[in-house]
Formats: sequence, C-alpha cells, structure tokens
Amino acid sequence: MTRQAERVRAILRCAIAVTLLTGCATSGFEATPPGPGVPRISDLRIEPTVVERGEQATLRFDFQDTDGDIMDVYLGLRSEVTDFTLATGLQPVVLSRGRYFGQTEGTAEESISISFERRSAPLTFEERTDPRQTQQQMGGIRVYVVFVVDEKGNVSNSLRARVTVR
Repeated sequence: MTRQAERVRAILRCAIAVTLLTGCATSGFEATPPGPGVPRISDLRIEPTVVERGEQATLRFDFQDTDGDIMDVYLGLRSEVTDFTLATGLQPVVLSRGRYFGQTEGTAEESISISFERRSAPLTFEERTDPRQTQQQMGGIRVYVVFVVDEKGNVSNSLRARVTVR
C-alpha cells in the first residue's frame, strides 16, 4: 500500500471516530430534568490537557445544588481513541463520595490518574515499520464525562472534557 493510500485511510478512520464520538451514549444514568433541588454543574476543565501516560490530571467544575445534598461525583469514560481504535460506553465510577455534601455551590476539584489500557488494536503504517514501537508505548485521546448525584437520587447534567495522552 502506498504512503498516500495509508494517509487517506488514516484520515477516514479519524473522521469515523469523530462521528462516533458525537453520537454515543454516556452511561445508564439519565439526567433529572432541571428543577428545585436538582444539582447542576458547569465549566468542566481538565488540567493539563496533554499528559504523559500515568500522570495525574485535575478535573474542576462548578456546581450548584440548593439542597446542598450532593452525595457522589461520577467519572465516566465516554470514549477512548488510540491507534484509530474507538472504545465507548464504559460505565461511570464514583470519583468521590460525600465530599461536597452540605455545600450549595462551589468549585469541585478532583485528581485522576490518566492511563491507557493495553489493547490489541492494529498498528498504523509508521508503527509497523518501527519494531521498537509497541501498543503499550502509544497514547491517544480520552474523553471523560462528569456528573453528580444528590441524596435523593437526582442526577445533574453531564459535562465532557478531553485529554490527550502521550
């Protein structure tokens, strides 16, 4: 296969991945319609936006909850793209429990460790030509989803943040 054909295939795979990223379900948690006592979050950011595999990153977001009964902060992985292999629909996990209980508004700050699972995905042309390059050494893009759940089971809106892993 020529270098130009390989490049066209790579661009096509990337376009497919972007299309899939915009249409995949987040999790089994459905947001509660806005109303009194339903928590809301805004302004999600992840710092730094580019990390080495295994490094720490900090998620920050603003929250409001008139009842002050936020119990859980959930972190989900909406998608992961590595070597043009897309993984989606991974279930969210509790990132922190009870940390913001009693607060009606503020900025949440949570540290996470960024890592990629070893996958048996196909290698790109450049990687196939360099035998020293392995799947374990590669990075990619992770799209995280954050939402909160209050004591009554109300689920906030969810927000996404993207991090590039090298």
